[in-house]
Amino acid sequence: MFVDENRNNMKFERLLKCFTRDLPTRWYCYKSGLKYQRDWQIRGEVKIIKKSWLFCKLFRKKTGILQIGKGFKCNNKIKSNTIGLIQPCVFNVLNPDSQIVIGNNVGISGSTICAVKSVTIGNNVLIGSGCIITDTDAHPISWKLRRERRSDLKAVSPVVIQDDVFIGARSIILKGVTIGERSVVGAGSVVIKDVPPDCIVAGNPARVVRKLTL
Repeated sequence: MFVDENRNNMKFERLLKCFTRDLPTRWYCYKSGLKYQRDWQIRGEVKIIKKSWLFCKLFRKKTGILQIGKGFKCNNKIKSNTIGLIQPCVFNVLNPDSQIVIGNNVGISGSTICAVKSVTIGNNVLIGSGCIITDTDAHPISWKLRRERRSDLKAVSPVVIQDDVFIGARSIILKGVTIGERSVVGAGSVVIKDVPPDCIVAGNPARVVRKLTL
């Protein structure tokens, strides 16, 4: 009797997982243009901006790279995060040689990742609601160049977020930044320079406020 009850519970749990996680993830992968992986969990449609397959064929250009590892969790609906979302996740692979590489067991909620050159995210990284990670200024600093719309002269430098980093909600990670392993970025921070491993940074601009110990 006890064994039968356990089997029934396991069947119910598998069925529940199928309808609440697996099927929705399959659907949102299809809508977003992502290749489905069984250990992913995606809630809501991801917005992916990159050159289309047809454009690349017509103009003989390659498309940018969006590479995502195992155990990916991505929240894109307001109710999928305890503090809500202001947008779905946006992955912007701007150029044919741009790349966004996301490691294993990464969780992202309603954030934008923009790569002209490259943004690399390690394993076991958490990115809170409403963050922006970008390797470009998007526009020149000089007003003269902005007036001339010389976006080709905007500054670009790769971003690297190493393993086990936690980036708090509404934070902004700017071009050329490397965040060291196991560090924490406080909510609402603007990170403009490298962050050492094992520390907490916060503020605008972000500064080390505490060292972390095991």
